Amino acid sequence: MHRDPLNDSKSRIELINSMGSDLSIVNDARASFEKSSDVLSEKDIKLINYLIKHQHTSPFRGVIFKFKVKAPLYICRQWWKHVIASNHNEEQLGWNEKSFRYVSIDDSNEFYIPPTFRQQSKNNKQATLGSLEPEANQKAIAVYQKQCENSYQAYSQLLELGVGREQARGVLVPSVYTSWVWTVSLQALLNFIGLRLGKGAQSEIGAYASAIAELIEPIVPVSMAAWSDRVQE
Repeated sequence: MHRDPLNDSKSRIELINSMGSDLSIVNDARASFEKSSDVLSEKDIKLINYLIKHQHTSPFRGVIFKFKVKAPLYICRQWWKHVIASNHNEEQLGWNEKSFRYVSIDDSNEFYIPPTFRQQSKNNKQATLGSLEPEANQKAIAVYQKQCENSYQAYSQLLELGVGREQARGVLVPSVYTSWVWTVSLQALLNFIGLRLGKGAQSEIGAYASAIAELIEPIVPVSMAAWSDRVQE
């Protein structure tokens, strides 16, 4: 299962593996009583809703997901900062990223070009609000794309001169695509989705958070429904 969050045929998030289900959460929650269920019952569903509502989410750590992600480098860095700064850091189980020290870029199209540029918010230094007028937007796309192309040309020329990849990568702009594998618990994942779909989050990383929610919903439908109800309260 995979999604193209930025709708540009280059972005990608794929669920490559998972362990556990809604039933796993229930059984972990009841471990202290040495009780377990074989089939999810209405009582079990009520327990999951209770755990979500009261934020007793340690049983959600036993459900694990592994994703392969391809995203612009600046989105990757936002994502990584969230991982290391999160209060749920202990549930961030694994992060293995592509290295431009080992792999070179051989395609000038490996950059993310936003189809629509947003205006800087006047009330929030880190947020954008509304779109540029069509004429200004087309000019912005041209400027942005040219800079990406210049970045790739400089990178290629440095490699041709014999410069090592680890130094040549310094001229690449942050919109270049990178990829990584992320292994994460459901507890930390719900925290990530909540923050990245929340007010003030950048819409591009929000698109990935939304795609993640879609990918995991068939595996933990009860948990996702309970989480969604709590968010909307």
